[in-house]
Amino acid sequence: MSAVNQVTVVHVAPGRFDEFLKRSSKLKKIRERAGARVRYYQTVAGGHPAVAVVAETAGWKAHGEYMAKLEADPEWQKFVAEIRADRDPVATIVEQRTSQEIEV
Repeated sequence: MSAVNQVTVVHVAPGRFDEFLKRSSKLKKIRERAGARVRYYQTVAGGHPAVAVVAETAGWKAHGEYMAKLEADPEWQKFVAEIRADRDPVATIVEQRTSQEIEV
């Protein structure tokens, strides 16, 4: 069984990193409650400063179950609505991808 990772790379607005961390803490709890292992990685060398948010599930079946739970979660729905309405976002998504672990 191969892990499935949903990776979202964001640029945080200047001067708003603490606000980003506070919001991310809440989102991490929501996503973990839905069934993913969630980690955050901050760029420390190379490329533009960014944060990669990784939500890992145990495979495609687990990923589908995770997504269904997440989409049905009222707290997640509220967050998505707030983000869509925000005219001065805390962070901007620059890349999103879903990747499957491969054996080599």
